[in-house]
Amino acid sequence: MEKRKDDHIHLAYSDVSQVGSPWFDEVLLIHNALPELDLADVDLSADFLGAKVSAPFGIGAMTGGTELAGKINAELAKAAEEFGIPMYVGSQRVALQNPSVRWTFEVVKQHAPSIPKVANLGAPQLSALPEEKVVEWVVEAVEMIDAYAVAIHLNAAQEVVQPEGEPRFRGVLEKIKLIKRAVGKPVIVKEVGNGISKEVAERLAGVVDAIDVGGLGGTSFVSIEGARALGAGLELYRRISEVFKTWGIPTAASICEVRSVFGGYVIASGGVRSGLDGARALALGANFFTMSQPLLRAVLDGRIREEISAVLAELKVAMFLVGARRVSDLAKVPRVYGPRLREWIEQRGLRC
Repeated sequence: MEKRKDDHIHLAYSDVSQVGSPWFDEVLLIHNALPELDLADVDLSADFLGAKVSAPFGIGAMTGGTELAGKINAELAKAAEEFGIPMYVGSQRVALQNPSVRWTFEVVKQHAPSIPKVANLGAPQLSALPEEKVVEWVVEAVEMIDAYAVAIHLNAAQEVVQPEGEPRFRGVLEKIKLIKRAVGKPVIVKEVGNGISKEVAERLAGVVDAIDVGGLGGTSFVSIEGARALGAGLELYRRISEVFKTWGIPTAASICEVRSVFGGYVIASGGVRSGLDGARALALGANFFTMSQPLLRAVLDGRIREEISAVLAELKVAMFLVGARRVSDLAKVPRVYGPRLREWIEQRGLRC
């Protein structure tokens, strides 16, 4: 498993992991030539599931479980603490099964004691566990990083193309309900690059506190697993990965899908590559956005603080140029949708 974790890091850094478009270019925010505010008036402060944070932006789920992953998590945590933004960790199953690598996650609470941290477990692994073991795992994952919230990730497309995959999703919704009853923390359900539809969001409404759409257009774990299969000479997995690497719902469309039926907190992820993309996601109806691959590249290149500063500056400029003084104002600014997104909204009967 540890080799797989490092494979994921190296392949996520590379261009092979970037597949499709999130369709943020289909969201055109209308320039306000008379914003009636100064750039200094723009307030990025936001709410993350009840916690006050410095911006509607956080570090998405990435890694853990190896020496390299531990070093990455430590640097990400230091930056998150410095900027006052939330941070997910990667899947914690590896540490629950192998206590010797717990430190690769525990560094997050050591270096980021005050920011909201999000624990992370995979749906297919939880589906196979008895109820008491599910609760035990979640409690341990929370304690490991002093988590403010718990994310359960849905990765069906990745599991079916991963040579070591576990495509078991029977009973997942009931396990999510169990976690919500037992954990006493906000519960997030998130995708990992294939998006969430309105039909799934309807089933999650009233069950979870937040949905992280994890849409198509950024890091593709289907593509990553295909590259791993190619390197291992596993032709069938490589072929299936190639066929399905563009499978999913573009992030912009997924935000509309979820927001149409879900009244809870919506997190945008998947192909967010700038503060302007983040502003577009917030205008579509998301409450918050995260980035992963650009921050992974930045931390490995030694420029994580510069990258986060740039994203926050871009978000602030975007808000200024549409006349949005507060983050909540972005949902009310005029915008035009491109033909692909407009057609999707019409065919799917969405309210966006």
